[in-house]
This record gives sequence, structure tokens and C-alpha cells, in this order.
Amino acid sequence: MQIKKTYLLFLIIGATGLLYFFIKNWVSIKNILSPFFVSALIAYLLNPMVKFFNSKGFSISLSILLVFLIVASGILFFSFYIVPLLINEFIALLQMIPFYAEEIQKLLIQLKFNYLSYLPPQVEKVLDKNLGSLNNAFTYHIDSAFKSVITILKDAVDIIIIPIVTFYFLKDKKVFKEEIERILPQKYSTKFFNILKKIDKILSKYLRAQIYISTFVAIFTMIGLSLIKVKYAFLIGVLAGILSIIPYVGPILSIIPTVLIGLLDSLTKGFWALIICLLVQQVENAFITPKIMSDSVGLHPVTVIFSLIAGGELFGIWGLLLSVPIVAMIKAIVIEIFIEK
Repeated sequence: MQIKKTYLLFLIIGATGLLYFFIKNWVSIKNILSPFFVSALIAYLLNPMVKFFNSKGFSISLSILLVFLIVASGILFFSFYIVPLLINEFIALLQMIPFYAEEIQKLLIQLKFNYLSYLPPQVEKVLDKNLGSLNNAFTYHIDSAFKSVITILKDAVDIIIIPIVTFYFLKDKKVFKEEIERILPQKYSTKFFNILKKIDKILSKYLRAQIYISTFVAIFTMIGLSLIKVKYAFLIGVLAGILSIIPYVGPILSIIPTVLIGLLDSLTKGFWALIICLLVQQVENAFITPKIMSDSVGLHPVTVIFSLIAGGELFGIWGLLLSVPIVAMIKAIVIEIFIEK
């Protein structure tokens, strides 16, 4: 009995020391693990394509190489034809930011004097204070976003390491599975792989549906804005497609810059830009988003909204992007362990 207590004490001390080590050296550990995490994610996304080629008679190594070739071709096409368009529109937008900030300030001041003159004096003071700082705030946030993009590019993991690690994750996935089966006791092994299957089902459906949504929103927003000749239609369409990944919140965020840029040209363009955004979102909300929530994550809308708020508050943009599938996976794990017999 005394031996068990001593063993438990050493186990607690060791776990505490390991936790302290991880917290103290988190930045270094994160830098070390980042390439492996990214490689595991890429391997997971590419695995269905590898399995397809493997089922057609290709060896596993050749299947992986074929998938890598297809992905590399897609990246090259994107780099040569899509990225230059995005960069050109982004640079043009950056150059126009001071002008747009000034115009937005004028619009808000005009709105205040023409339509909000009935407001109490206290509210007018608040508006005056905020309008005075609008130009600096708008410029600051755009500048911060641009610097964040640069920081992400600088901190990107080594592009040589990731394909190599991804190759081995895809090639030796059966080896990894056998090692886990060998380490885990039999009574836990079955439960562990059942959980993995449920997580895989949730993730695959969620990711597939999100790709469909983003593509739909980006293409039709781009086409609609191009038809009414709104500036930066391509950039706005891509932005709307990316933001649509965030349920409920993303579509609202994408409307704001779209309508503002339309209004800066004319009131008519601003109105039609709003109509196009609402139309695209209505089609998305009516036919696509409900399928995601019901078929893939299986969460109530209230749970989804709470997850987004908590994720955004605790982890920023990554929390908004990942909170919904993570909560869905936690739900699946809890059901598998504590509810299902």
C-alpha cells in the first residue's frame, strides 16, 4: 500500500514538473511541433485522394506522389493566376485607404446631421468623439491586418520539411495505427479507435461542407459585384468566401466592407452590393449551412453561437475558425465514453 502511495506521489510530481516545463517553454515547443501538426493536417486532408489512387491499383508511394503532383499543380496555377490578382487589388486598396477613411468619416458625419439630429446631447457627444478618431482607427486596423499577414508569412514553417513529414504520415499510417494498438490495452484500444472514427466522420463532413460554402460564396459574390462594377470585386469575393467559414458571424462581417466600398462609389452601388450579399447569404443559409449543422457537427444553433463567442474571446481568429468542430468532437468523445455502452 505504501509503495502505491509513493508511486502515485512521484507520478503527480512528475506530471506537475512536465506541465511546468511545457508552460515555461511553450514558444519553443510550439515552434518544434508546428511542422508536425501542419503535416498531420495536410496528410488528413489528402488521405481520401491517396486512398482513391491506391484503390485503382497504384502503390501507396506512387499514389502519394500523384496527389503531391496534383496539389503542386494547383498551387502553381493559384500562384501564377490568382495570387497576382489578389495582390494587385490589395495594393490598390491599401493606397486608397486614407481617401476611403476620409470619405467614410464624411458619410457618417452627414448621416449624423441629416438623420440622427434628434438624438440626446449625451449620445451626440459620444458620436462626435468616435467620429473624430474614426480615421486613425480605420487606418490602424488595416495596417495591423497587413502586418499580421506579413508576420504569418515570416513565421511559416519550412516548406521543405512539411512535404517530407506529410509523405511519411500518409505512407506509414498503418504503422502508426499498429503502434497505438500495441501500446494501448485491448479494452481501451477499441474505444480509442471508435472515437477516432467519429472524429474523422465529423471533420471530413465539416471540412467538405465548408469548402463547398466558401467556393459558392466567393464565386457568386465576385460575379455579382463585378456585374454592378464594384471595385475590388475579386478581393471582396475571396474575403467573403474565407469569412463564410465562420458560422453566423462571418457573413455579417463580409457585408460591411462590401457595402462601404460600394457606397463610396455611389448610393446605388452600395444598395445593390447589399442586395447581392443578402441574396448570396440567403441561398447559403437556406440550402447549405443547415446541412453543415445537422449532418456534420450535430450542434444546436445556440451551442454553435456560444462556441463562437467563447472561442473568439479565448483564442481570437483561430477560436472562431475551429471552435465549432472542436466542440462537436468533444461532444462525440463524451457520448462515446460516458453515455454509449
